[in-house]
Amino acid sequence: MEFPRLGNPLKSEGAAFRWLVAVLIAAIAIAATAKLISPAAGMILALVLAVAAAVPILKGLIHMLGSPDDD
Repeated sequence: MEFPRLGNPLKSEGAAFRWLVAVLIAAIAIAATAKLISPAAGMILALVLAVAAAVPILKGLIHMLGSPDDD
């Protein structure tokens, strides 16, 4: 499943707003899970979302640090 690209929040106001909305939705989902199910379930969801956000960031970082011949 491919998610829409949020863009670099430092380059445009629109990208910064998309990041803000994504972070707010994630925070609301974590808080609702912790309140309705259990704090442990909220922590698990937070970990899953953090890993899901870290994967494309790390892929982009690895691509940026790779050799210029890779492009």
